Amino acid sequence: MALPGAEEVLEGAFDAQLSLPLPKVPAPQPVTSIIKRDGRIEAFDKRKITEAILNAARTLGGQDRDLAESLASAVAIYLGKRLQGATPTVDQVHDAVERVLIHMAHAKTALAYARYRDRRARIRHLREGDMRALLSEIEEANRADAGAARPRWLRTSSDAVTTWDRDRIVTALVSETGLDRAIALVIAMEVEQQIEKVSIRTLTTALVRELVGAKLVEHGLDDYQARHRRLGLPFYDTERIIRGTSAETVGESPRGTNQALARAAKREYALARVFSEPVAEAHFAGEIHLHHLGAVDRLDSAALSLGDIARHGIGLPGTESFAEPPRSARDLLGQFLRLNVLLEDYFAAGVGWDAVNFYFAPCLRDFSEKALEDFARVLVYEFSFRALSGSGTTPPPCITLRWQAPPWLAGAEARGEGGAPMEAPYGAYAHTAQQFAWALVKVLRGGAGDDAPYPSPTPRIALDPAFFRAPGHERFLAHVAELAATGKPVIVLFDREPDETGDENRAWRPGPVNFQQVTLNLPRAAMRAGKEASLLNELDRLLGVAWQALEDKQTFLSGLLERGADGPLHLLSANRAGRRFIDPAEARGLVALDGLSDCIGLLLNAPVQSNPEATALAERIVGFVARRCRVRSARTGLTVVVAQNRDAGVSARFARLDLAAHPKTTATVLNGHGESGEPRYTTGVRLQRHAGPTPAEDVRAESRLHGYLEHGAVNTVNLPESVNESATVADFIGKVYRQTESKGIHFA
Repeated sequence: MALPGAEEVLEGAFDAQLSLPLPKVPAPQPVTSIIKRDGRIEAFDKRKITEAILNAARTLGGQDRDLAESLASAVAIYLGKRLQGATPTVDQVHDAVERVLIHMAHAKTALAYARYRDRRARIRHLREGDMRALLSEIEEANRADAGAARPRWLRTSSDAVTTWDRDRIVTALVSETGLDRAIALVIAMEVEQQIEKVSIRTLTTALVRELVGAKLVEHGLDDYQARHRRLGLPFYDTERIIRGTSAETVGESPRGTNQALARAAKREYALARVFSEPVAEAHFAGEIHLHHLGAVDRLDSAALSLGDIARHGIGLPGTESFAEPPRSARDLLGQFLRLNVLLEDYFAAGVGWDAVNFYFAPCLRDFSEKALEDFARVLVYEFSFRALSGSGTTPPPCITLRWQAPPWLAGAEARGEGGAPMEAPYGAYAHTAQQFAWALVKVLRGGAGDDAPYPSPTPRIALDPAFFRAPGHERFLAHVAELAATGKPVIVLFDREPDETGDENRAWRPGPVNFQQVTLNLPRAAMRAGKEASLLNELDRLLGVAWQALEDKQTFLSGLLERGADGPLHLLSANRAGRRFIDPAEARGLVALDGLSDCIGLLLNAPVQSNPEATALAERIVGFVARRCRVRSARTGLTVVVAQNRDAGVSARFARLDLAAHPKTTATVLNGHGESGEPRYTTGVRLQRHAGPTPAEDVRAESRLHGYLEHGAVNTVNLPESVNESATVADFIGKVYRQTESKGIHFA
């Protein structure tokens, strides 16, 4: 289609150039450079003229790129003959474009180009704060104001109705974005004129904000528009959330839909204000995943101890005072539950409680076997009830049970009723602690009805070298194996080198604390790299993006914590003896890996299980990331450790984005999982994708990577339905401990 406004031209585009008013010179001197407005000299680029002509033509419905390129060539010839080797300025090029368009019978396009040029000049003047241009804009707007009827009513976000006042836009722009007041006045006047043209009489603040944002973009003030943008959901999405028809709110109560709406707003805020633009773009593109964006004002996770509750009771949020120490086992349980509920508001990925059975043991020393089982049932019921009545967005807490008191706890002073010191240390209460651990596993094995697992808590059984030497450990291991054989979730941790640090150092302050997890999309990195050497460079680039994300989050959290008792993180900012409960400078960032198996499949162009090189390549990749994290941590002072992603939803998100961007390559490594056939990568650093090796061989291969992973290093094992005997599972656990480097097994 020809450019709009062109008269019929019978000659070809080059012939039409002959009609230009050009001087009689032997041959045009080619234009090779251009003088910019700031005096810099850059290479002359004819493609920019082509795009400028097309932009002007599109306002009139034109789309002919070939013709625009011919016209740009004519401009280059015109400049060459006119200037004879001299370097043109930007304005001379613009003048040449307008003259060529007019002489080659494209008058309407020439007018559109002149308007486009004028708009660019206005934007430049506004951004540079040219007061003459601003005064001219204001005078023009005031002339247009004369005799114009003003909009009468404005409905605010608080449902109040007030009269229209242009100054409110000016004040909002200045206070929210830092825009110069004179420029803000121009924007406000133009918005007012636009509203008047369509005769709107009752406005909403949302509509006005959208119109202001559009004007800011029109004038090239994108940075100010980003600061002025409104957070919120489209009406359609909001209705689906409230009605419970969105995936996130199916079966949710009104409280749950409230929280879903709040998470959506926080997610948008996080990507707009907390994380820098390159980080947000990498997340949108699927190169990385920023976890828990809807809870951006929370930390990720923490490991805590009941020792401080046993001594002092729980502290009151935002104060230095403490409740009375628990006077009984039920009192300790009540305070445990309340503190856990409080902390759920501060940790997006949940919290873990270590050696729970030992901390309860001094208060349970006189309980009979039946009383212990009843008490264990109350604990599980209370946690489950709170999980079911909550929003379901925070994972259930993990409670770690130990058969033997670990070195850091064995000699610590035990506390009984009322926080009173006991004559013997915690290690002396091993028998009661073992009975309580047995009772908890028994209750969890029984299930919540219809043999369904309890929703909370998640049991973790810590096995250390002393466990395998302790009398009766085989019986307890079979008891745990029976829980796993029923298909209910349980995590077995191998504490191969127990910490020797005394309990006094870990009773009050949690440790370790993780403030944010960023997961790297390894298959995408492999697609970009193509080979191992290039992959390491790509991973180093992604680590730079992840590091920026973690620094952004740490800065944001530090600002919240600095507000102390007046801030949203008041519970975490409490001080005792000059030490803050949570210090973001001491917390860790997590760089997690996902899709390792698929990444290796792409690099080797072969299924992982059929290639003996796969495990060695996996170790080189994970080892490289771990080493780079150590180097960066030492250089920047930000502690970051390597983890494996355990969220299958992230694996599915990466796969969906890669399937859209690289359909053929991604399809070669994807398999549908579950009845829905949803494509997703192999979660975390798991290497198993197809039938082949036994679970023990999978664990042996994957556990070689655990030495590099300082968080979340467990082997996920899906027991075959044929494996339902506790003896088989117990034997499997023992072999994994003795024959592999595994840090733990998650029976799913």
